[in-house]
Order: sequence, then C-alpha cells, then structure tokens
Amino acid sequence: MPEAARTSRGPGILSRPRPLRRPIEVVAVVVLCLAVMGAATALEVVTPADDTFGAIPLLCVVAALWLLPAWPALLVGVAGLVQPVVLLGTGQWPALTADFQFLAVAVVTVTGTLSINALVRAAAERETLIGSLTRFTADAAHELRTPLNAIRSIADVTLQQSRTPDRYAASLEQIRDQAIRLAALTEGLLLLARRDAGALYVRREALSVDDLMEALYDRWRGAAERARITLDVTRETGADLSGDPVLLGRLFDNLVDNALRHATHKVAVSSRLDGDVCSVIVEDDGGGLPEGWRPATIDQLGTHRGLPTRSEGTGLGLSIVAAIAAEHGGTVALEHPVGGLRIVVRLPVTSS
Repeated sequence: MPEAARTSRGPGILSRPRPLRRPIEVVAVVVLCLAVMGAATALEVVTPADDTFGAIPLLCVVAALWLLPAWPALLVGVAGLVQPVVLLGTGQWPALTADFQFLAVAVVTVTGTLSINALVRAAAERETLIGSLTRFTADAAHELRTPLNAIRSIADVTLQQSRTPDRYAASLEQIRDQAIRLAALTEGLLLLARRDAGALYVRREALSVDDLMEALYDRWRGAAERARITLDVTRETGADLSGDPVLLGRLFDNLVDNALRHATHKVAVSSRLDGDVCSVIVEDDGGGLPEGWRPATIDQLGTHRGLPTRSEGTGLGLSIVAAIAAEHGGTVALEHPVGGLRIVVRLPVTSS
C-alpha cells in the first residue's frame, strides 16, 4: 500500500467499506441473502440429520451487516431467525441445536449492528476531523502567506536602491500595516484553535447591549468616515446579557469591518429584543452575493474567495464571529436582501 494511502487511513483503525446505497444494489444483496438462506433451509429439510447448511444463514447475516445499511441488514437478520424455527417445527433439528442457532443469529444481528454503527460513527468523526484540520491548515497557510509575501516584497523593493527619508518612512508604514494584519491573523488562528480544542476561556460578566453598541459606534465612526461610508448604529433595546466583553467586542468589530469592506454607501447596525433573545443585525448595501451562490451558513461564506472588497481582511473574521457566538450560546444567520448582505447574531439575554 502506498505511504500516502496508509497515512490517510490512519494506522491501526479498522475501516468498514462504504455500505451500498443504490437501491438496486441493496435489493439485489437482500434478495441474494434471502435466496441463499431459503436454499440452505430447503437443503436441511431434504437431508435429515445433517446440519451442514446450518451456518449459512449466519454467514449471510454477517455479510448483510457488513455490506448493507442498517434497515436492510436488520431485515436479513430477522429472516435468518426463520430457519431454526422452521427446522425445529418440522423435526429436522433438535431443540438444543435450534435454540443455539436462533440465539447465535440474534446475538450476531444485535452486536453486529451496534459494532458496525460504532465503526461508522468513528469513521465519520475521523473524516470530519481530518477534513477540518486540512481546511484549517490550508486556510492558515494561504492567509499567512499574503502578509508575509507583502512584507518581503516591500523590503526587497526598498533595498534595491537608495531612497529619501520620506520614502523609507512610507515603506516602513506599509510593513507595519502588514505586521498588524499578520498579528491579527495569528490571534484569530489561535482563537479558533483554542475553540476546537475546547480551551477557549469565556469570562462572564453582566453587559448592556446598548453600551456594547455605543462603544462599537465610537470605535468605527472614524473608519467609516475615512471610507466615506455612513455608519448607522441604533441602540435602544435595554437588554442585558452575560458574556465576555472582549470577545463580544471582537465579534461585533469583525461584523462591522466585513460590512465596511463590502458596503457602497451605508452600514446599518441595529438591535432588538425578541423575548429572551437579543438580535443584533449588521447590514451593508454592497453588491451582495451572486444569485447562484447564496450560502446558508458562515462556514460556507468563509470558503468563498473572489468577492469584491474595499480592503484586505484576514479571511477569518466571520469564522471567529461564529465561534464566539457559539461560545455564548448564540447563533449567526445569513440573510440575502436585494443587494447587500445581512448578518443576524442572536444571543440569550439575562434581563430586559
């Protein structure tokens, strides 16, 4: 076996072949198993005092459990219980042999189903984990490469020839900006890694949603003015929640940053109280998403590249939003109005 194949499968883990899914294949295997068990039972009837074919139904049950989905395999298992009953009723088998065969088929059906389902779940979890790690590594490598290449390119160009102090200062400012972006990217990767490892610490304290919105407006008012985007933040819910002010601030910062980079003229941030849930809505009036590509989740949106933006981001902002919201017991939803994108964060509140 090639080394790559051994690595992808994982050492020492039993892998079940993918069960048959096409209806015609499932029906064919079920019919074959039933026919073989019927033939074995008939042969037992015509060959008195000979239990040679007694193990065939048991082998059919094992094959069905290994090859078929759960319900067709259980059907074959139930059919396998018919043989000992028939042979006991016709006097071909003694009671002890019939009872043993009946119990053997029943035990194999039950334990086999449980064991194979456990294998399937373990394999699915492993595939999911490997896929997540692969995507995370690829995204991290892609995002880290961009600011590092920018820093190297700026430094190479600056060193090629002598420059005025102002030109040197401009180059250093560009390097500083890329270093800031690299630091933000690294912090985002660490946050997601801690979340995946279950080690993300969330400090809980009483927070006012209106105060969070007020602070959000103060932080982003200048950036919106420089980008010539109108930033409208409404803050009149009167709701309180329990959460980490730093993480929640980062959640809303990432949403506003994403909206400013896609907006044409305006970004609107609003909050409303719906029973025990506070909804914070961040909406921009940008071009929105293509008609044929309207993702339903943040993860799907984060995997799409090539959308027009005003400036470069780290590429992890919305993934961090989803992670922080989940740690606070909340959810993030995407909505697609005519033009632009609306992101709704729902967080449980403590009082109103």
